[in-house]
Amino acid sequence: MGTAQIVEESITSMASIKSITGANNGKSPYLGRNGFTLMELLMVVGIIGVMATVLVVVMKPGTQLAKARDVRRQTDLIAILGTVYQYTADHSGDLPDTDGNPATSNFPTAAKCIGTDLACFNLSGAGVTGDTIVPVYMGAIPWDPKTGTAANTGYTIYVDTNGRFYASAPGAETKTITVTK
Repeated sequence: MGTAQIVEESITSMASIKSITGANNGKSPYLGRNGFTLMELLMVVGIIGVMATVLVVVMKPGTQLAKARDVRRQTDLIAILGTVYQYTADHSGDLPDTDGNPATSNFPTAAKCIGTDLACFNLSGAGVTGDTIVPVYMGAIPWDPKTGTAANTGYTIYVDTNGRFYASAPGAETKTITVTK
């Protein structure tokens, strides 16, 4: 056997080995492939699921929403007391009341709910005729974002013996909210 014949047999045997193993001239076997395998897709979906779960646990959406509602409650109370304070300043110290008698006042001296219900103080209709809290001083009386209605806003208001105004939100979820002016 000559050298040329040995080289030719070696080349033939190498070509048959490449066809058996799937070798494709030194190129990657994944080169002509389109898309992802099912296993790759399942791994990505699993990783995204774990990350989403961790994010939801860390963010605590229920607590964040409760804090947001409490911030709104505090803002509402500040607006209510600012309105009452402005009315009182505009009327020489007279408090807004609903009894219709300028000589007397039925503004609450103990914590009483704000609303149109008979058990509540109707702050929206309080004041002298033509100069009531709503619509002159405020577009509408705000109410608790979770439990409030027009009949009972979920807020309380009163003035103490020293003339200080207090408003509170008994339905606050994360902390006690009381505003004083």
